[in-house]
Amino acid sequence: MDALEEKEEDEQRVEEKLKGLAVSDDLQHVETKVSVEQDCVPKHSVDMSQLPSSYKTNSPKEKQLLHIADNFLQQYIHLCPDRKPLFLHPVNECGVEKFVSTTVRPTLLPYMELYDWDGCASFIADYLVMEPLECPITLPSALYSPTTTLKRQRGNCFDFSLLLCSMLIGAGYDAYCVQGYATLETCTLDETQELCPLLRKTPEEAEKPKREPLHGLRVHAWVLVLSGKREVPESFFINPFTGNRHNTTDKRFLGIESVWNHRNYWVNMQDCRHGCKDLTFDLGDAIRWEIMLSESNPLQLLPEEEEELFDSDTEREKRMSFDMPPSWVAPVRIPPRDAEVVEVREWFENREDILVRREVNKQTQLTTDYFNKGHSLCLKAHTYTSLEPKTGHTMEFYSEVRVDGLQKRVETASEMTEYFVGRDDFLYLRHVDFGKQGEETQRIDTNSQPIVQIKECFHRNPEKAADEDVAEYIFLIAEEDIHLTYHLKDKYITASKKLFHKLPERTSKEHKDFMTPETCITYQVLTILKIRQTEEADIKLSVSIYNRERNEESRRQHEAMENTMKDELLGQKEQDLDYLSPFLIRNGCRDKLNQEQALRVRDDCLTDFKHHLTYKVNLIQARLEKAVEELQKRHLWFQENKNQLSTKEKDDYLSSCSESMFHINLLEQRLNREKRMAPQKYLALEDKLRMDPHLAEHLGYI
Repeated sequence: MDALEEKEEDEQRVEEKLKGLAVSDDLQHVETKVSVEQDCVPKHSVDMSQLPSSYKTNSPKEKQLLHIADNFLQQYIHLCPDRKPLFLHPVNECGVEKFVSTTVRPTLLPYMELYDWDGCASFIADYLVMEPLECPITLPSALYSPTTTLKRQRGNCFDFSLLLCSMLIGAGYDAYCVQGYATLETCTLDETQELCPLLRKTPEEAEKPKREPLHGLRVHAWVLVLSGKREVPESFFINPFTGNRHNTTDKRFLGIESVWNHRNYWVNMQDCRHGCKDLTFDLGDAIRWEIMLSESNPLQLLPEEEEELFDSDTEREKRMSFDMPPSWVAPVRIPPRDAEVVEVREWFENREDILVRREVNKQTQLTTDYFNKGHSLCLKAHTYTSLEPKTGHTMEFYSEVRVDGLQKRVETASEMTEYFVGRDDFLYLRHVDFGKQGEETQRIDTNSQPIVQIKECFHRNPEKAADEDVAEYIFLIAEEDIHLTYHLKDKYITASKKLFHKLPERTSKEHKDFMTPETCITYQVLTILKIRQTEEADIKLSVSIYNRERNEESRRQHEAMENTMKDELLGQKEQDLDYLSPFLIRNGCRDKLNQEQALRVRDDCLTDFKHHLTYKVNLIQARLEKAVEELQKRHLWFQENKNQLSTKEKDDYLSSCSESMFHINLLEQRLNREKRMAPQKYLALEDKLRMDPHLAEHLGYI
């Protein structure tokens, strides 16, 4: 609706403008000669008290230049009466006529980001706010200086182009402001029809723009960068509203009236009925481009006999030897706060730590690292200000590849929160509060803070009754209390709660507590930070095994692996053993089996597999008990000798305890998984035996 209303308003303004222009030829000729001295006060008020005197007056050389420009305009109107007026000397923010070339102020700003054309264009497009022209088919009544445009942080297409051209010329580019015509979308910064660079559409899917009434009449200004300087291989346009680069044959630019820089002014004498695709940008070609000021060539707009009607010999000599006066605009300056880089993004490839992207916020000093799947720590993203502990860290993990389902961990100096997904015990949050150094609470590491409280929250387990399903655990370490809160039953307003208090320690040493996985939380964080510090201190690149020129070792390993696989494949083909062969041989069954033999083979196979499962479970159980026993012995030894141990020996003890607990936790998970999967494996083997070619004939109906 907004776009339609804007379009209707534009059409109404154009109709009113066209009605005002519907006068006789004589009146048109008179109106073109009228000076801009009538009433051309800029629409937007500007505080002129702080502006230099050059903004408010014209020097004698500037007045002479305006006289030459008026004479040039008369010749242009005489030779090209059907063409639109030139944009030569609009008023500035103080209502004073200034020639457009003197409004260009070449400036090289002291910022590395603004040394290339794309950095300058992006800055202008992002820093300024676009204002449409008062009338889309006529030139603006005023042209502000680059300094005022920067101060206002807004402007029309001519203001945008003038500022961008000043910055590009200062950076060494051969840049020019362009007065011409463009499409509706280009003039109004309408990018709704632009294709997303991340998507690819076929020509059939791309929507064709509709023909609009003012096509070819909409005035627009942009920047032309010619090839040659700054190693620019090919000339191109820059749309100042978007900061994007376009070819000089782009269909969105429909024609050019004139171009100018800080040295001169050129009028395009080429045919633009087909847009800009056939234009030649050799500004030294006097046939295609009419130059206003030239030291070697007089104006070629009129034949000599007609030129005498406008100029005397003295006037011609002045134009031939006249130099462009310096710019009246004050030096362009951008405060450091306005040019400050807010965010820096870096992309990486072929790193062993699988880091692919890094985003650094220069204002908050926050760094976010993004990792692909496959990191040794299952890291997905890591946000931090420093890799040192207690400085604030937010870690995201690939929860689907972690055994504990950890999705996110947020740590500060005083607390830590962990988020879980997809856990069998329905745990979804764990919050840990840390105390101050020196408090008598559970200590994990000499560099970590003591734990004051641990809070765990659980989702509802539908298989349990609400008053038996724990919703929240709170472990108060110093008070040695455990608070349980159960889920709320239907139609109840309070939930069941329980409080457990730890009894005084027994004299028997075998009942003393030792470290559990929960007490190793902060140690896990420190381990991750140490690994990340090591990765950043010694960055290693991974070389593809397919890149044999750079990875000779991988090539040899690959060849050895291929030879080994060939040997194994040959040996497998030679053997080609059947998994029932041992049981068939044991029962003396060589040929076709009867039902009794088939049942005996099946029972022997199932019995043997059951023994194998039992042996595997018992083996894991024995290893688990041995690991727990060794950990208890180390804990007892530590309690007896902790006063005589050095700091390094204590650190070694804590490190070994953490590794042991990780090993114990892993064995417990394997044991539980084997117990859970054993019946399923047994049933799967039964189904497989029922379908086996040797036994299917006799077991298919059982």
